[in-house]
Amino acid sequence: MKKIILFGVAISVAPFIAFAATAFSVLATVNQILATIIPILITLAVVYFIWGVIQYTLSTDEEKKKKARSTIIQGLIGLFVIIAFWGIIGILTNTFGIGPTRLDQTQIPCIPSPSAGIYC
Repeated sequence: MKKIILFGVAISVAPFIAFAATAFSVLATVNQILATIIPILITLAVVYFIWGVIQYTLSTDEEKKKKARSTIIQGLIGLFVIIAFWGIIGILTNTFGIGPTRLDQTQIPCIPSPSAGIYC
């Protein structure tokens, strides 16, 4: 009876393991796509913000200043959202250990020698 229950549990858990592997590959793909798109979006948000500042400083009409102030605020909000989203994706990829491996994260092989106090 125990073997039947163990086999049933193993069969019922197998799809979840396969789904977890698929979810990690999807997160890795999303991370690679965002690594190329987000710097472009940050650049566009900064340019939009600077354009609003230029419009605000050069305009003399109160209505144009109000529109430029709105542009500045929208640029700042957009920049904040993009950077916050990038940070959340970074936290997720670092937490689950997925994504590209950086050179500073590579591990150097170690030969343990307890007598010399070297533990790997």
